[in-house]
Amino acid sequence: MVSDNFRDSSKMKIDCSAFKNADPDHLWQCVNGEQDNSASCKPVSVICEGYTRLQLKGNQSNVCSGQLEKEENNNWVPVQQDNFDFDVCQQMHCGNSLSPNNRTNKNLNVTCTDKVKVVLKHSGKDSKCYGTVNIEVKGSVNPVCASSWTKTEAELVCKELGCGELIYTEEHQNSGGIMDHVSCKGNESSLWHCQAQHGKNIQCSNQPYVVCSGSVEVKLADGPGRCAGRLEIKHEGQWKKVPVKGWTDAQSAAVCKQLQCGEKGKTEKFSQGSGSFLSITCPRNKKISKISECLTENSNNQFSDREAEAAGITCEGHKVVFLSGTCSGHVGIEHGREIYWLSGSKETWNQESADTVCQQMHCGNAANFSFNSTADMINKVWKNSFSCSSRENSLFECNQTTPLPPDHHNSTAYVKCSGNIEMRLTNSCWGKVRIRVEEKEGDMCGDTWTEDKSVKLCEKLNCGTPIKAHNSPKDGDILFKSLHPTNQTTDLTQSIFVKNQDNDKSCKQKPAYVVCSGSVKPRFSIPSYKCFGNVEVEYEGKWIPVCEDALKDTNNGNTICQELKCGDAVETLPYFGPAPADKLAISNLNCIANANSPLSACSSVTASTAACKHSGLRCSEWRTMVPDKKACSGTVLVHWRQGLSAVSRENFNETEKEKLCQDMDCGGYKSTNEIHPQTIEIDSFWNKSFSCGENPGSIWECENKTTPSRKEPVFIECKKEPSVSLSQGCRGEVRIDDVPVCASNWDLSYAHKVCQENLCGNAVFIESKAPSKGSGNIYHVSCEKYHSIIGQCRRTKGKCDKNVVFITCSESVKFRTTEKHGGVLYVNYRDKWERVCPFNHSQNLKLCEEIDKETPSTSTEIKQVNLETTLEFTDVTMDVRRSVKRSSCESTNQVKIYCPDYETLTTATPTPPRPPIPTGPIIVGVIFLLVVVILISSFIRMYVRRVRESRALARMLPGKDMEFESGDYEDVMDKDNEMEDFSRGRFRSETEFVSENDGRSVSSLPYDDIDEADEARPLTFPATTAPAAQDINVHEDGVTYEVEDPQESYDDIDTIPETAQTTAEIHDSPETPHDLNTAAPGLVKRDEDYLEPDQDK
Repeated sequence: MVSDNFRDSSKMKIDCSAFKNADPDHLWQCVNGEQDNSASCKPVSVICEGYTRLQLKGNQSNVCSGQLEKEENNNWVPVQQDNFDFDVCQQMHCGNSLSPNNRTNKNLNVTCTDKVKVVLKHSGKDSKCYGTVNIEVKGSVNPVCASSWTKTEAELVCKELGCGELIYTEEHQNSGGIMDHVSCKGNESSLWHCQAQHGKNIQCSNQPYVVCSGSVEVKLADGPGRCAGRLEIKHEGQWKKVPVKGWTDAQSAAVCKQLQCGEKGKTEKFSQGSGSFLSITCPRNKKISKISECLTENSNNQFSDREAEAAGITCEGHKVVFLSGTCSGHVGIEHGREIYWLSGSKETWNQESADTVCQQMHCGNAANFSFNSTADMINKVWKNSFSCSSRENSLFECNQTTPLPPDHHNSTAYVKCSGNIEMRLTNSCWGKVRIRVEEKEGDMCGDTWTEDKSVKLCEKLNCGTPIKAHNSPKDGDILFKSLHPTNQTTDLTQSIFVKNQDNDKSCKQKPAYVVCSGSVKPRFSIPSYKCFGNVEVEYEGKWIPVCEDALKDTNNGNTICQELKCGDAVETLPYFGPAPADKLAISNLNCIANANSPLSACSSVTASTAACKHSGLRCSEWRTMVPDKKACSGTVLVHWRQGLSAVSRENFNETEKEKLCQDMDCGGYKSTNEIHPQTIEIDSFWNKSFSCGENPGSIWECENKTTPSRKEPVFIECKKEPSVSLSQGCRGEVRIDDVPVCASNWDLSYAHKVCQENLCGNAVFIESKAPSKGSGNIYHVSCEKYHSIIGQCRRTKGKCDKNVVFITCSESVKFRTTEKHGGVLYVNYRDKWERVCPFNHSQNLKLCEEIDKETPSTSTEIKQVNLETTLEFTDVTMDVRRSVKRSSCESTNQVKIYCPDYETLTTATPTPPRPPIPTGPIIVGVIFLLVVVILISSFIRMYVRRVRESRALARMLPGKDMEFESGDYEDVMDKDNEMEDFSRGRFRSETEFVSENDGRSVSSLPYDDIDEADEARPLTFPATTAPAAQDINVHEDGVTYEVEDPQESYDDIDTIPETAQTTAEIHDSPETPHDLNTAAPGLVKRDEDYLEPDQDK
């Protein structure tokens, strides 16, 4: 035995190489005087020829007790006589020898004072067939060092402990042990008897670790029987799953054989369970007999595939008990593909066996049991009967009785259990799969749920067929891990249910989830708009939009309209409102033509998260209610496919009015005792009455088939009227009740309505800008052709993917030039002054009137090359501000305009000094003028005298008619003279011009009734009538004059330009009085005095 103080003593080296031809006589002759005190220096051990290796065999629990054996020619032979001159126990490091005992077969048995055995430990605890190698001496456990550890030593440990074959060995860290430098041949009875360095505290850094095949166990878990389920392997003390990827039927067969479940097996899916995966590497080209042959030192490596599926096996020896009905019926046994029936007689079927079957099926206890015979059953009776007690959980755990009595095949066992099994979905036709058994209800695990089971469940619940589910609940109260139908199963409740253990949370986040087509139903998103609007489909409890492609097929549209009792589909409509936050939409429908069946009966209803264009639908029975005057007050009219009809007052009381006001987003009904006169002529009445019950979804749910007899229209006045405004007067952000409007689906006609409602003309410019008040919920607007004002249009609040609407009305457009009355033309309609592209100058005079309203700009001109605005005039343009259009061009030429005053100022030349005028000619001229005046006066007096005489003669002859009256004649002459003067450049005075034309205007337009007229008809923008051609005359002095034809249409009252200042001459002739009550020729009536949108172009 080597001294324990070896590492602390001086070490010398010996070298016998000098003795080439003969051995030295003494070992000291080889000492060369060198020393080696390094840590790597190991002691030299010597075995002499006379040394005999001994071991004790036969007692695994104490290797220092047993039959004494010695090594002869590498074999161990028993020792029969104790003829040793030394203590054999000391040589074997087993303490001292006790009395030898050679009673057995004359072989010598020895028991030593020390009790020694090899033990394996894992994480400090005793383990079977795997762990670190240790030696227990007299109750004290000490590690074995691995300085020279090999596979041979590891195999010997597995063999010694009865643990089968070695799977692998490795080294773990350690600081010291009781054995080191162990060297075994493999035929020793114990690791303790191998050649080794023994000591109480040998210093070493590693300890051997072994895994033997005896540590490996296998089972099929969470299946309907012992021979079917999820494959799990117990490796190094832990049960682990096996990935199905790479698993073969040959490997399944090895597992089935190992479990004594037959010779074959097939891979199937079972619940996934918890725990980690074990890496399996089976040897190629070799038939394995045990699954331990597929394990290596790398089997415990972390499995990288997180999406791996656990392998499941059904062996050919698998058999299950079932009942022909749900919790009642004949007792059957399915074995493979065969169906057998349990023998029923007094000897083979009793209360205990019946209770065991009911409990095994989760159906309580047996309420009653019996046995009867049917022709198709008695021919296939199971070969054994069972004798059960209250302790067994399965019929197959009971004692089996063979052979059966002679009459065993005459009848079969029947039982009716006390409990029942119910299955449902949490939301009628969609949701988690819920199972109720034994007064408990819980969810089914989704691991083993299949499409075939979904088909059977939807059919059982009368919910159609399963459709794709897009949601997956993440939390479940799992009661069952799986269910397994048999070949006789007609209802899922007849299946074999595998219950979940209370502490098993492996399936908590994976409950089974089914969506049946019966849960799908359509609707229109806004109930108050009957039979038209955005189409939505309820899918998994959410209302989602429908893609346009899915509605293009007429059959699909007809199916939706017919289910909603809206007739047939007429057309698809653009989607209205904010885009849904959820990207899910109905992407495909496949419905049958003229089937008169609901959407749920269509062969395909598919939802997808792929991007698509959402759509709406209009059905033939579409209708909606809109007041005639305003958004929230007026005579109630039904707009429908054949026009409009008034709603009868019959039974349309405050309840109905309250609901209608709510539908129109007008607050509640404003009760008033005022009598409202009929404001429009009624041609037809809606042929149905209204009577609301409790909490109707819309006014249309109050509609009934009773035809009203009272032909008086309903007048409604709600509490709230929407306010439509622009943030900056006649331009700016469009707002409804101070809430911005989204630019999505905004139309030019909508912009015209906004401008007209605010008395701002027509819209000339639309753009989208970021909202000034944040990006919260803002209005989306959609108008129909029968909406006269924005407040009547459909509107809803929501998130806007685009910016908000910003418009400019014509009343806010301004023009100016760089100089007074002329120069480079600029326009301002979007918060900046900008030049314009070249345009037709046919309306320059009207343009000059607008220019004169602004102060000319003398600031330095900014160079503009790319222009974005032009003016588009037509023959009917009356307001030049409406001619502003967006149109890009590249122009280096500046568009200039020169008004008449600009030309007068710039073309006039200074008057040169006049020479002194001679006084002689002046005096002669004055005298001549006096003579002419005297002659004219005389002529006038004579003319007047003759006229008086002729009148007197007329009075004297009353029966004679006069050809004409002088007053009329004078008026005609005055008109002719006036036109003659006009052609010579002479104009009537401003007083004459204004008084006459004002008289015509007042007589032709009933201005006192403007407000009433506006309320009596839908608001439209002033329509432009074609004016008469304008006469442009240039006088001798070069000044341009505009002459307006008296028949020119008077356009907007607010936009009539002021009367131009012109040189006037006063007529001396008497003025013919004008009839103020007579309309001027060609003047348009007021109802035509408004431009319709887009007419002024």
